Parts: sequence; structure tokens; C-alpha cells
Amino acid sequence: MNKDDLEINVMMFGGRRCGKTSVLAAMQSCFENQFGKGNFIISTADTETLFAIEDKKEEILAYFQDKGKKRSFVPDQNPTENIMNYKFYISLKHKHNGRIIINFIDYPGEWLSNQNKIKELEALMKESHIILVAIDTPHLMEGIGNTDPDTLGKFNNKRNYCGIISNMLKNNFSLGSEEPKKMILFIPLKCEKYYNKNQMDQVSHKVKKAYETTFNYLDGPNKKYCEVAITPIFTLGCVEFNCFLRDEEGEIILDPNWKTPKEASYIFTDPIADKPNPKYCEQPLIYILCYIFERAREAKTRSAKKNSLFQNIAYLIGETFLKMPSAKDFINESKNIKEVLKKTGDGYTIINNPLDF
Repeated sequence: MNKDDLEINVMMFGGRRCGKTSVLAAMQSCFENQFGKGNFIISTADTETLFAIEDKKEEILAYFQDKGKKRSFVPDQNPTENIMNYKFYISLKHKHNGRIIINFIDYPGEWLSNQNKIKELEALMKESHIILVAIDTPHLMEGIGNTDPDTLGKFNNKRNYCGIISNMLKNNFSLGSEEPKKMILFIPLKCEKYYNKNQMDQVSHKVKKAYETTFNYLDGPNKKYCEVAITPIFTLGCVEFNCFLRDEEGEIILDPNWKTPKEASYIFTDPIADKPNPKYCEQPLIYILCYIFERAREAKTRSAKKNSLFQNIAYLIGETFLKMPSAKDFINESKNIKEVLKKTGDGYTIINNPLDF
């Protein structure tokens, strides 16, 4: 890494085959579409990230073959097998020094049920500034059997590992006046069906219910130390959940190892669609950039006041960022970023807002 660069660690949590890697591929494309003609540049920082993202894009495009037929498919057939670090550069046109490197840490979802791997995940969490919790929305919403808004999907906890994630956050994602302010985004995925049915408020409500102990931890005294939001994204747009595969007797077929539905079928809402129509996929990255800019402003303010706490690790990101040659230019661009930050509607909810997004 160049000495003028700022690196931010983002850890992605989520169960097996929930679509974490697809998020990154869609996020890069959507951010490029949103800002590519402006002053921002997004690019992969190494060939490993480049090839992984391109492979995922090809996998997604393969779903769109046989245009004009009633199509269904099972997504995420190639889950992550090893821990991956996806690095992206965020830079400014005509500026050659000072980039933001966002390091996304992805891991096999199966590790959340492997006691031998939990320690490794806990160590990575302690080094992270931001946590993204990817949520498999059909598992959160389906198989309920009643209309109670507080009832969660039958396979939710086994798929989304809500309890395990909550416990890991409490033990390893330290918050307080002696720590940097941090951020957690809860990101419902595969939720096109519920968007089309105007049920995104229900999705947001069930996220709060499923991760209730996590939100309790982030409330109270911790409320001022961590930015928290629910930010749904739609990676395909014209595809929605159809059903879990059932046997001849109508019972959902379960994976013998994981005790969750073996296959989830998705169908096209647009029979002639030949490519994805993603929505809001740039938003997690916009939140991340807003986090960086607001942390920098916070550090700058404390420095101006000559506050002795300025040297505290709590302002490490801001201090490092302010020393970058392009820092002033990035901060000048922050207004453009904040103007497209989505805060409400379609299931979007800011829970804690200490950075005043």
C-alpha cells in the first residue's frame, strides 16, 4: 500500500450461499453507474479481486440465458470456499496521490457453525472498522404459517446465524469513548419479492426482531459510538424468490448437513430480461464513504480545538485521512455523496446516527 493511502477494513457477515460476493460485484457496477461520469473512480486493487468479481458477474449473467421462456434457477451454486480479501480503490480523477482502499473481508458462511474457525473470525472482527451483516431475506420471511409480524422465518436462525453473530459482536466489536466510532449495516438481500409486494417495512421490522439482542447491545450507552442502519439492496432486480424445493409429499427438502432448505428457486418477473436491473447496490459503499468523511471532519474539529483526546486511537482514521494529499478534495466531494445517501423508504432505516448522516 502506498504511504499516502488510507485503508479501511470492512468485514462481511452472513450465512452460506446468502450472496455476499454478489453484493460486491453489484456494488462496484452500481457505484460506477452513479458516479463514473463525476469525479470518483472505483477500481479493483489487485488481480485476485478483479478475477473473483469478473467471475461473479459472469455467473450472474448466466442466469439470464434462454430469454423469452419461463425461467427459474437456483442462485449461489458456487459458495465461497476460503477466506477472501477483496480490495477496491476509491480515488479522484486527475489526482495521483492519496487513495482510499476498502478491504472487504469475506469468508465461507459455514465458518459460523465451525468452532475451530470462530476464533479466526473474532480476530478479524477486532481489526474491522465496519461490519456488513448480509441477510438471506427469504429465510427471514418464509415458512411462517401465520400473519404475526414478529414471527420469523422457520429457517432464519439456521441460515442467518443471528444468535452467533450477535454474540460475536458483543465480545469482539468494542465500542466506547476509547475506541474509534464504528459502523454496522444490516443488508437484506434477495428481497425483490417483498419489494414488489410493498412489504419492505415488514422486512425491516423482522430484521430488528431477528437481531434484537444485537440492537439491544447497540442501544443505550453504545448508541453514540456506532452508526447503525438497515440498507436493503436488490442485486438482480427482475428476479424474485419463488419457493423452497419440496418432495412429492409437499415437504421442504432439507440439506442433511445444515438442516435448511436444500434449494431455493427464483423466477424472472420480466420474461425478456437479458441482464440484471440492480437497485440501491451502491448504497453500502456510499455509507462507507460517508463514514470516512464524517470521521475525518470529527478529527479535524478536535484538532482545531487542540483537544488532548485527538491523539487517542478513536481518531486514527480521521488523522490518517487528513494527512492524505487528496483529503481536501475528497471532503469537497462528500456533499455529492451525501446527496444520494438513502435514509428512508423501501425498508431503509437509520437506527443510530452519531455521525449525523
